[in-house]
Amino acid sequence: MKILLYVASALCLPALFSGCSVKDYGDLSFVQSAAAPTDGSALFNITTDNSGLVTITPGGAGASSFDIYFGDGATTPVNVLPGKNTTHVYKEGSYTVKIVSNAINGKQTESTHKLDVKFRAPEELKVSTSTDVHKLTVSATALYAPAGFQVFFGEVPNEQPVALAAGSSVNHTYANAGTYNVKVVALSGGAATTTNTQAIKIYDSLLLPMTFELPTVNYNWGDFGGSSTTVIPNPQRSGINTSATVGKIVKNPPEVWAGNYIILSKPLDFSVNKKIKVKVFAPRIGMRIWLQLERSGDNSFKEAKEVATTKANEWEELTFDFTGVINDNSKRLQNILFFLDDGTRGDGSPNYTILFDDIILTN
Repeated sequence: MKILLYVASALCLPALFSGCSVKDYGDLSFVQSAAAPTDGSALFNITTDNSGLVTITPGGAGASSFDIYFGDGATTPVNVLPGKNTTHVYKEGSYTVKIVSNAINGKQTESTHKLDVKFRAPEELKVSTSTDVHKLTVSATALYAPAGFQVFFGEVPNEQPVALAAGSSVNHTYANAGTYNVKVVALSGGAATTTNTQAIKIYDSLLLPMTFELPTVNYNWGDFGGSSTTVIPNPQRSGINTSATVGKIVKNPPEVWAGNYIILSKPLDFSVNKKIKVKVFAPRIGMRIWLQLERSGDNSFKEAKEVATTKANEWEELTFDFTGVINDNSKRLQNILFFLDDGTRGDGSPNYTILFDDIILTN
């Protein structure tokens, strides 16, 4: 440190001998006499994604900085240097943005600029629905819908909508089966909206006995391996079955394990009754009807019985006795499956076609 002090002292010696005069850098009075900024301007870059984000770039000759008042109720301005910008999030509407241009000497010039923020209507609105008896679940996606969605379930007049956020779902349970117009409104965050309306049919529970006669029950069978199931008017109203509607199974190629299934609304209760009876109209004696019960979503829990027909072209009631096989309800068997002549390839002819009806659980 002493060495540095000595050097500094030595450097000051010439200044001492010369009188240590201060160098004159010129007259700076022009700074105080400079004019106020002119040509105040504002460039607005409004995003088109309905976020309300606006980039503001101020401009003006002779300005050393700018104070920006956003005009939406925010009272504290943002200071921006020349060539720079700032961002602000607006709601949809019209605003007056004030720019105060500041000169280096403190002189100011104010200018105002009109800003219109308008949101576009949401696009590509897609609505997904699923039902569980009377319960409806709704979700939705859309472009340019930052404010989410409103859902009207169509059950009561003057309904208040339920808010639905993007990426989530909402549920509603109807009091009765029926067809309801479900409306989903995508919100832009402003006045523009997009609407999707769907007619949704709500059904009563699918339980045994299964008669195919209730209009409020969805007898929706699934098929695999080439087999097909339909619900049709009864073409053989005779004998023990004169009901109006029946199920029809046709075993088509190519698979020998082709079958049909339906999922009940809740598992079967075998605590008292352990036999399932089905009325069948078959084309020949000896057709093997395999009835299999499975846990919904997990067919590792299953029970099955096979019974052969004893009549041809005549209704008969087949009994599938699960006594001793099903000892409790822990397996929660909920799916009913049929296989015709399992292990044999069907040809889709009347020889591999049956009618079936009145599936009941009994003792």
